[in-house]
Amino acid sequence: MNNETILIVDDEAEVRSLISDVLSDEGYKTYLAKDGQEALSLIKNSPPDLIFLDLWIEDDESAGMKILEKIQKMRVGIPVIIISGHGTIDIAVQAIQNGAFDFIEKPFVIDRLLLTCKRALEIYRLKKENSTLKLNKFDVGVFSVGKSQFALSIKSTLEKIASANSRVFIRGRVGIGMDSIAMEIHKKSSRMDSPFIHVNCFSDDKDNFSNEFFGTEKLYGYIEKADAGTLFLEDITKLSKSCQVKLLQFLQENAYLLGNRRVRSDARIICSSNEDVDALLASNRFNRELFYRLNIVNIDVPSLKDRREDILPLIDYYLSNSETIFGLKTKNFTESALAILQSYDWPGNVHQLKNVVESSLINSIKSNEIDKNSLPSELTSSAKEKFVSLNVAKLISLRIKEAKEYFESDYLRAQISRFSGNVSKTAEFIGMERSALHRKLKSLGIISDKNKKVDQK
Repeated sequence: MNNETILIVDDEAEVRSLISDVLSDEGYKTYLAKDGQEALSLIKNSPPDLIFLDLWIEDDESAGMKILEKIQKMRVGIPVIIISGHGTIDIAVQAIQNGAFDFIEKPFVIDRLLLTCKRALEIYRLKKENSTLKLNKFDVGVFSVGKSQFALSIKSTLEKIASANSRVFIRGRVGIGMDSIAMEIHKKSSRMDSPFIHVNCFSDDKDNFSNEFFGTEKLYGYIEKADAGTLFLEDITKLSKSCQVKLLQFLQENAYLLGNRRVRSDARIICSSNEDVDALLASNRFNRELFYRLNIVNIDVPSLKDRREDILPLIDYYLSNSETIFGLKTKNFTESALAILQSYDWPGNVHQLKNVVESSLINSIKSNEIDKNSLPSELTSSAKEKFVSLNVAKLISLRIKEAKEYFESDYLRAQISRFSGNVSKTAEFIGMERSALHRKLKSLGIISDKNKKVDQK
């Protein structure tokens, strides 16, 4: 049973009844209006999800156009399908230029009417979902949280990319938030009010996925649904070889055939992959020409372990927004818990960090702060392994002076890594003068004047 409501505006009772019967058989709820006054009153008091509007009402061939203009001024965003007789085709085309979704000719072809109806409702639904996403402030722009070069530059980079309207290929590891980056590009582009279609290209059912992706003679696929908007193809390298060929054809010709139906779409394509794309190209597992067509603009997103300076800002971000994001009271991590969080390699990147913050808040529900006992076991066990890596067997074979130097070297390497190479912050935490720490790091070979891995603040 469909929940959508449809308004039918036509001065002929038989036409209203015919369309209503067809739509009611499909489960839609219909409202009927014989003129503009009735229609506008219904729209104002009980806005429908779709409107079928006849252009020629009573003796006025432009009455429908006037109603359309008033609907547009109401800014309700409801799609309008024009009902047009042979004598009003030119006006129907003009109506589409003025904001109507589509038009169907009298006498009706039922399949055409239903297909146009379903497409209009789906695109309206997607627009409403996009509006909800825009209102959903949390986690939007999380990719720019931090102090790394990537975090500081990505927003301005995306603004430039968004206005260019080019295809974009995003590469990085699992959990880095490539979907958020794609959405940000869409929101900053001229397509922001059109659909944003998110498609995961991995599928066990190749035939069914192909039908959903490209459509059939009676079904609109993802490419058509994204017309005038953005099509985000997550895990593009998982696309089957046959789908790769079809997608390449579409990109080359901006169209493809489905039986007797020629499909056209002005969809901007943004895609992502967490695989080694170069290796896939070298082994012919991904279509090289398709890659060149998609890779107009390339974004490489570094893993969290390669930008450790962003770990603490991200933790602060999720903690300060914990009530909005998780519905949980804000707390702080203890120093020992933070040390573990900073030293962890985060194979699941930002998504994993977010989940860890949420689970830690839940595990510490009876405490005022989050200690290391509230952290997930994979983090605490990883920390233990790092301490074991100090190699007790080797230590006991050394004299005390050598053992102290061995321990000191590993300890300082761990701390300098924890603070992302920042000597000043490391010195402050371990209680050592910055200049003395710098000399110690040089003497232990952790840094050198020629190739400094740490800051010189």
